[in-house]
Amino acid sequence: MADDRDPRFVPIKVQDGFAVIPDRWKVDFRVSAGELSRFYIELKENARLMGTRCPNCGSVYCWPRSWCKDCYVDCEWVEMSGKGKLTLCSRVEISLSDIQKEVPFFQGGVHLDGARYPVVVMLRPVEFEDLHVGMPVHAEFLPSEERTGRIRDFYFIPDE
Repeated sequence: MADDRDPRFVPIKVQDGFAVIPDRWKVDFRVSAGELSRFYIELKENARLMGTRCPNCGSVYCWPRSWCKDCYVDCEWVEMSGKGKLTLCSRVEISLSDIQKEVPFFQGGVHLDGARYPVVVMLRPVEFEDLHVGMPVHAEFLPSEERTGRIRDFYFIPDE
């Protein structure tokens, strides 16, 4: 916000016929990634996007799963190519986290090559008008000194 007033007491703003209601949420928490910790460690330490594959049916999951949803067997780690196609895109006008401070930002569904399902990820640096379903994209990683082992350590950009 432009000033330090508590947003809970700022009047609503009407934009395009919709009420925009200012608010602030602050929730501090810690999460253990457990047996899926390798995904975050690889992001931070090696700038690698990892998934898991079922040794029985061959399904590849990224975001990784510890076990196959169909076969109920433990999955194995595999490195993802980081390439895929855009399945949807959106412009986000708010941020509920300190991880994403700049708004608006763009996110989209990316169906990674070989993966069973698309993942929702950050898209940048792009113009919304240039995004379209089916667009080939690939992962880029923050420089090593900026990576923290979080989802924001990487983003997708359109292929040239």
